[in-house]
Amino acid sequence: MQPDTMTTPIESPETISDFAVIDEVVRGNREMFEVLVRRHNQRLFRVGMACLGRRELVEDAMQNAYLKAFLHLPRFRRSAAFATWLTRIMVNECRMLLRKQHTVREDEWLEEDHTAIPDEQVTPAGQNLSLNEMKTLLEHAINELPGNYRTVYVMREIEQLNTAETAECLGLSVENVKVTLHRAREQLKTQLLKSAAMPELFAFKAPLCNPFTARVMARVLEISRR
Repeated sequence: MQPDTMTTPIESPETISDFAVIDEVVRGNREMFEVLVRRHNQRLFRVGMACLGRRELVEDAMQNAYLKAFLHLPRFRRSAAFATWLTRIMVNECRMLLRKQHTVREDEWLEEDHTAIPDEQVTPAGQNLSLNEMKTLLEHAINELPGNYRTVYVMREIEQLNTAETAECLGLSVENVKVTLHRAREQLKTQLLKSAAMPELFAFKAPLCNPFTARVMARVLEISRR
């Protein structure tokens, strides 16, 4: 009787966990890294837009973040979610780009002393704007926030990370995240606040996602052949 050479089939890209994908990549199935790229493109793009504000810079930072993550996958410690680890890499890439351009103060991301946060009162958004008009106004208003306010706001309100996850990604205290988020909200018009957490904001859809993913995977496979 011949030995059973069948292997356990890989789950579909929609259901397989990040950790299972990482196991496959580390075992040599480099093409599986594309699952991680497509799965996390939207979050990294939004975080990048919050930090950098320019798509070409954001895509550079995203590619660098993915390549660094790929190269360090064997050393990834699973004490945190892969998404959190990857987002932290992305934030660091954005900070390096900002420093190179001398567009960020060295102390902008340092901890601050904060007073207590007052109670929030949110006014419902006006009903006389179309969805596209509202989206445009929101993206413009968010882009006008200071860099650290913008990043915290996007991660908490648009990407829906919780306070602890946001703090871990940015290397800030939970209290700092809470106060920064409050101050960001205060700087946005109250009539826009409830509409600001829309999944359509800073979308990284197929026309952007597909060619970007192809470029990242080409670099990943090139590195693998070295």
